[in-house]
Amino acid sequence: MKLLNDSQMQEFIVNGFVKIKAPFTPAFHDSVRAQADDIFSTTGNPGNAILPAIPQLADLFSHPAVTGALTSILGPGYAMHPHRHCHLTPPRKTAQRHHQDSYEDDQNVRHHRTRWAMAFYYPQDVTLEMGPTSVLPASQYYTSRDQAEKQQEVLLCGEAGTVTIVHYDLWHRATSNRSHRNRFMMKFLFCRMEEPAAPSWDCTNLSWSESAAVEELPQLWRSVWNWHAGNKVSNHREDAATRGSPRAPGSENGSIEGGATPSEAGQLEQAYRLSRQGEPGSKELTKRLAEEAVELLDHNQAARHTNPSQLRSNFGLTAQGAAAVPFLLYTLESAHWSLRAAAADVLGDIGLPASQALPRLLDCLDDDSEWVRRNATEALGNIASPEAVPRLARLLTQDSCHFVRHNAALSLAKIGPLAKTASSSLQRAQNDTNLYVRENARLALTRIRTD
Repeated sequence: MKLLNDSQMQEFIVNGFVKIKAPFTPAFHDSVRAQADDIFSTTGNPGNAILPAIPQLADLFSHPAVTGALTSILGPGYAMHPHRHCHLTPPRKTAQRHHQDSYEDDQNVRHHRTRWAMAFYYPQDVTLEMGPTSVLPASQYYTSRDQAEKQQEVLLCGEAGTVTIVHYDLWHRATSNRSHRNRFMMKFLFCRMEEPAAPSWDCTNLSWSESAAVEELPQLWRSVWNWHAGNKVSNHREDAATRGSPRAPGSENGSIEGGATPSEAGQLEQAYRLSRQGEPGSKELTKRLAEEAVELLDHNQAARHTNPSQLRSNFGLTAQGAAAVPFLLYTLESAHWSLRAAAADVLGDIGLPASQALPRLLDCLDDDSEWVRRNATEALGNIASPEAVPRLARLLTQDSCHFVRHNAALSLAKIGPLAKTASSSLQRAQNDTNLYVRENARLALTRIRTD
């Protein structure tokens, strides 16, 4: 397996993508392209069935160059998600708008920590004229189109066999095809199954390189790097690196007294700066979380593919880790469902260091609010305690909301072999009316049997 090195991993954290090459023969990629051409011309787009329709794709995604990159980014034991899509850009097709993909059959908060990624594969050479996929580097941490489009667009041209691994929330689009040839791009989704305990790439230096990035979101990038490394970077070393680092544009008010900043970049960097200010920072971030959960509720509920807990201060609380848990447990007692849902989401994003919140998250599974149950169910998968298995198994077969059942099945998959007692519920879930509940249940059973 060819793992990413430190430089490539930092490039991914900053820019949200890394390009690799799957070194198969030209005949291999020609065969994939020809089969795709035939399928589209005879039966149309196969959707999720592109993998069984072109079995060679399994060889591509099991190649050491591809598995090494995905392991570096998503950790060992990552899973291929059942949703996948072959994008055809025929001649004269016009360009798309930049967008972020929605989470298939769910509305996850767009977290900064990398638990989801996509792979874009070209089975033919792609030139500028053929409508390559384009990305906006370093845009994966933004939900605002205006903020994302301040980044300089990069066109992903490449030879047949080029595979680009992207952070799931990276803004991207298909550009216009000005050639006379069809352009295929095959998109596959992948999901982290284990929280990081140590670097999963070829790490030779745990220190964040200042040369990797000198502007925009330095605190955010270091925090994500440290999480990927299993929180192995000591506070002393990180504090030393922080001194003198530049602030994000619009983030001059990084102190507790500073008011909200107009730019999304500034608000995010401010939240990460507050995360480094101990208990006073926790109190301020918790206060802001409560304000945002109410102020942004109507906007988030009206927006497409958006979780009501898509806030700003939550990222600072996540970065604080275990220190933020007592404040989030207090927030879970709120009378407002939007605050309870936000607290449950942050506890899940914190992951293993939030294990002390397990009893309260289990209580949240009985909440009247669907959103609280959805976020709490997802959170339990990241904490991955076997104590949650009986309750998740019950939700999987009894909750009326298929989103909750979806998250319950995926969380059981993350718990893996320790979820063996849920096997009968997972078997029944394969008859669920929802495709992705069935597929996540199948994934969970596979991990229980093979890990």
